[in-house]
Amino acid sequence: MFIHRNSPKRIYLDGAVYFVTFRTSCGFSYFHEEIFCDIFMENLKLCKRLKEFKLYAYDLLYEHTHLLLRPGERYDISKIMKSLKENVSCDINRVMGTNVSETLAFRLREIGVKKRLDYGKYCKRYLEEYGKGYPEFPPFRWLRSFHEHVIRNEKDFRNHLRYVMYNHLKHGLPEDWKYTSLNNGL
Repeated sequence: MFIHRNSPKRIYLDGAVYFVTFRTSCGFSYFHEEIFCDIFMENLKLCKRLKEFKLYAYDLLYEHTHLLLRPGERYDISKIMKSLKENVSCDINRVMGTNVSETLAFRLREIGVKKRLDYGKYCKRYLEEYGKGYPEFPPFRWLRSFHEHVIRNEKDFRNHLRYVMYNHLKHGLPEDWKYTSLNNGL
């Protein structure tokens, strides 16, 4: 067991499964827009591959997301969440034409990641949907932290799996919502 020095409440357990919730800044409903959902999904797939974690379930809602995952041996839950949140923010802001952090771009070049997302495709789609008079989207931001719960046993796992897979229904989203593991496995 390891407790992160900057977050005394965060506990890391080898082989643990985590239920994670994280929200957009100010509860802004960015994911009401399909283009931002698609960008999130591409980043989730890439993060899963690069950070080597097992994803049991996910549900992307308009202003928050739930994940049920087990980190691999090399990356803990904080590193996984930092990567996912940072890259989603960077990509959405870049597509919206908001300034992108040069530090992140430098870090990506440094590790050899030249192109993570087809920006041209998403920028073109964004312009087609919203035109040159962009809607009033504030720069994309997540709340600084995330909430996690360590799964304690099989019953706890089943309860959280069911919660994540069906949470979009609780929020009034359609049964065929495609940004949930119930309808779209990764």
